[in-house]
Amino acid sequence: MNDFNPGVDDDTGLFWTKPVPDNCVHVHPGRGTASFHLEDFETEDYHNINNALADGPSDPAVVSFEMRWSGHGKHLVQSDGSTFTFHSVIGTATIEWTAVNEATGMHFASDPASTSHSSYAAVGHEKNGVFVA
Repeated sequence: MNDFNPGVDDDTGLFWTKPVPDNCVHVHPGRGTASFHLEDFETEDYHNINNALADGPSDPAVVSFEMRWSGHGKHLVQSDGSTFTFHSVIGTATIEWTAVNEATGMHFASDPASTSHSSYAAVGHEKNGVFVA
């Protein structure tokens, strides 16, 4: 089994969250396009979800991602009228990724992005809470 994630932040308690360089992400909400490219990102392999949540023993690992969102022009606004609004462009998304744990010899590679199938994808701008007004 494998569970690749960056662990639990000792200062904040956040889990599965780690900053990435700004140049990895490009977003154009009005067009509904975005991309995320991350290569050989250092993370950990906790081997299973229970061990990961307990921040148990792990092996060093690296992951790489290539994700793309492509809008098709259909704009959608979702709102509850007071605490949430989401202006988006509907489209498709593709992903391919790899993970490597050298300690165990585990190498994973997804199918190519060209084989991805989207059920739903949207890129947009969300406001919630006090930021809605």
